[in-house]
Amino acid sequence: MFYQWSLVQTLLLLVSGLLIWRYVQTNLLSPLRHIPGPFLASLTDYWLVLIDLAGFRTLTIHQLHSKYGPVVRVGPHEVSFADQASVNEIYSQQTAFMKAPIYDSMSVKPFGIFSLRDKSLHSQRRSLLSYAFSQGNVTTCAPLVHAQISKLVGKVGAKEGKSVDVHLLFRLFSLDVVGELFLGSSFGGLDSEGSPPQFLHDMDQHFLIGGIEWNFPLIYALLTILPIRGVRHFLAARDRLAEYGENAYRTYIEKYGRDSGRKDLLTKILSPKDESQTLTDRETYVEIGNLVFAGSDTTSTTLTYLFWELTRNPQWQQRVRDELQSMAKEDGSSGNARLLGATDAPVLEAVINEALRLHPAAPASLQRATPVGGAQLGVYYIPEKTVVSAQCYTTQRNAEVFPDPDMFKPERWLDDGQSSQESKDLFMPFSKGTRACLGRNLAMMELRQVTSALLLKYNVAAASNTTSDSMAMRDHFLVLPKGGRCDLMFHLL
Repeated sequence: MFYQWSLVQTLLLLVSGLLIWRYVQTNLLSPLRHIPGPFLASLTDYWLVLIDLAGFRTLTIHQLHSKYGPVVRVGPHEVSFADQASVNEIYSQQTAFMKAPIYDSMSVKPFGIFSLRDKSLHSQRRSLLSYAFSQGNVTTCAPLVHAQISKLVGKVGAKEGKSVDVHLLFRLFSLDVVGELFLGSSFGGLDSEGSPPQFLHDMDQHFLIGGIEWNFPLIYALLTILPIRGVRHFLAARDRLAEYGENAYRTYIEKYGRDSGRKDLLTKILSPKDESQTLTDRETYVEIGNLVFAGSDTTSTTLTYLFWELTRNPQWQQRVRDELQSMAKEDGSSGNARLLGATDAPVLEAVINEALRLHPAAPASLQRATPVGGAQLGVYYIPEKTVVSAQCYTTQRNAEVFPDPDMFKPERWLDDGQSSQESKDLFMPFSKGTRACLGRNLAMMELRQVTSALLLKYNVAAASNTTSDSMAMRDHFLVLPKGGRCDLMFHLL
């Protein structure tokens, strides 16, 4: 009995000692001790990991900024920023902050442009890919995009007056678009009446697998050796995505060759502006997989929330329609035939920007590692290797820059209402600096063309089961509605 009691006492003393040392290390000795934040955040990262797995990380950090201010300590070695100066310093073109190590878990090797952390390697890769995504090259792809929009409009028309899950429909559409542009053929989602393609299911598992691997490495290692078919199938999702990209790329080369002249973006990637700089086959299909992933769910999520907001704000639905109808009368175009630019339809552009502000598809923290020697961000010195970040969900809800930040108010984008430098700095739905989204031009084209095509033909209303609660945000780096769907009804004008 004495031996057992002594062992228990020893263990308790050991645990107590470790906790006390952890407290001293993170609260009394840490250079971050003066930064406000919840006490638990100073001791462990796992308080936020569990919140992240539940889909509330972004909302939780936003609430912390509301409570503590523009600088918040969210982990023993992680700080979140929301002020203009710090955001610019962290994400500027000349920044010394690199992507944080967590990005290693977001892709399978070899890493593509999204996960490349080395600045020089990333710069080289970006220079090879950016030409393909120029406005001119994206414009040449418009016929392929319009063909998928016609299918989308047809799908909606087949259920005219009935409930349509646009969250799924827009996912199928955007996936088919990137399939056409990067793989030479669509995934067939808009052509099928059956289950969504396996690729879509694998995409849903991608970030969850990465989160488990990064935050719970021992559990992940255990899962990899479990002889359970369902577990193995789940963990193989990322490998299937990579394999699909490789097979589709090889099929494309066999079918079209390397210089097919086909008006898609893969042709542009295979025929770079500087022919002395080209990607290897392996680098190419890795990037294709990344681009398909990045270019599908982001656009579809924005379309989902954009149309939901238009059902809640029918006056803006009508204002966009009036603008588009007026343009159609002037040039004789109709539907999605006219290719819209950023300044062609200011009301439409304002509605899209407001949807991007209020409901960014990737609202979460964009984590960066503080460079060697540390950095001064505002009044705080941040030691090297500390993870710093900002999340556009919060920067785009700065009440001083965006009055009534939780309200859908497209008028803020009209008449230079958001022309200030601070507004431009804090509006970052496509990220900022050298890490900004390559596909911005393509995404904006899809948003303009889909919205114009549907609003010129249909009036849109929410189904009874689509509510503020069902559309509440859940995020695992990318957003999805709490209810997993968005049922709307389209009525012919």
